[in-house]
Amino acid sequence: MTLKKLCGSLVLVLALLTPAVMHGADNLRLNPKLNFKKNNHQGQLIFGDNLQDVTKPGMVNYIVFYAEFCYNAKRQARTTVDLYNQYHSRVHFVLVDFEYGWTWAQNKLVVKYFAGNIPQIVILDSKGRPVFNYIGQSPEATLESWLNAALNRPGTLAEVDHPMDHPGETYTDEITHNPFEIIKDHLSR
Repeated sequence: MTLKKLCGSLVLVLALLTPAVMHGADNLRLNPKLNFKKNNHQGQLIFGDNLQDVTKPGMVNYIVFYAEFCYNAKRQARTTVDLYNQYHSRVHFVLVDFEYGWTWAQNKLVVKYFAGNIPQIVILDSKGRPVFNYIGQSPEATLESWLNAALNRPGTLAEVDHPMDHPGETYTDEITHNPFEIIKDHLSR
């Protein structure tokens, strides 16, 4: 194979891989056969493109760890798709599906962030720092607040210590539901 053909092949491979790297999980949609009144196996929770992508530097990243067999994960999947529909142009979505497979690259996220229970949501600010890390079903309004805080106050949330840094250790309604409560001192400066 000549150098010219090799270079042409390499360019083609890079062109095919670039959309997956740049877009993250895309075209997310809920499995239409899910029955939210039953806790049984009903198939993959979320369908879409690039489902095995990893975090993207320079963007806010929403990571969800889940599996089909968990009832709360099924409801969290619905919330995740709703949030995707609102934020997909500004937030990079990463789905780690423990039942239907995750990649070696996603396994690095599992090792770094996963606390052992599902569903778990981790929101990283644009510098890659975790600003929200919660085990259990998170209400959509709570996640919207944290995404908005990460988008509008990119560094402030990561500058303060809060219970979200240590998932499973503490539950504080006030902090869980209002990211601006923990940064109010920083906002008044």
